[in-house]
Amino acid sequence: MVDIQTVSIVIASASVVAGVVYYTLQLRHQNRVRQTDLVMRLYDRFTSSEFQDAWYKVRTNDYEKYSNIFDCPKELFSAINEVCLYFEGVGILLWRRITDARMVEDLFGGTIVRA
Repeated sequence: MVDIQTVSIVIASASVVAGVVYYTLQLRHQNRVRQTDLVMRLYDRFTSSEFQDAWYKVRTNDYEKYSNIFDCPKELFSAINEVCLYFEGVGILLWRRITDARMVEDLFGGTIVRA
């Protein structure tokens, strides 16, 4: 026959296992939420008017006028720097697998290819 002490041990063990499973699922969910938040903050910066102005300057400039990047006006140099450093940061996050590549591709795909 099963006594009360055995039943309480089984219930306590099952509770610990359930707690560990729940905690593991919560960690996975929180990781996904953090990745989504990071990508959305990147996207927010990408869609800001300051970044879009810099991106426009970089895309529409005639670079044949300058013998090297340091000969261009300060405003253009700053825009080039801003755009390059932004995409470098996104690339590092992807390379280190800190963020989800599919989500970044869905949001920035065409722009990154043009860059």
